[in-house]
Amino acid sequence: MENEAIETVENIEDPQTATEDPDTENAEPEKKPNYPTQAVLTIRTIVGAYVVYLAYQIMTSGNEITIPMWAAVALFIVAGSGLVIMSVKHFICGEYEGGKKDV
Repeated sequence: MENEAIETVENIEDPQTATEDPDTENAEPEKKPNYPTQAVLTIRTIVGAYVVYLAYQIMTSGNEITIPMWAAVALFIVAGSGLVIMSVKHFICGEYEGGKKDV
């Protein structure tokens, strides 16, 4: 009789553990986003501007420009402009270490 009582007590689930979501115990705490530093954003802006300058130099070189060269020019303009625009946007919005959004 005593063994039956022990078995029934062991089979009863704890109400706190029964209501918990099993995913919450393995969940990591929320991390705040890692923003680049101002120096990294400055370097990205300079590199982007240089890539656009290289595209300009290829276009105005006076040499015959082939189809692959035009493709390279287009890629340089898109990539360089993207770097400059995104870096300036991050500067303006304060999305850098120590900026408005980092706090």
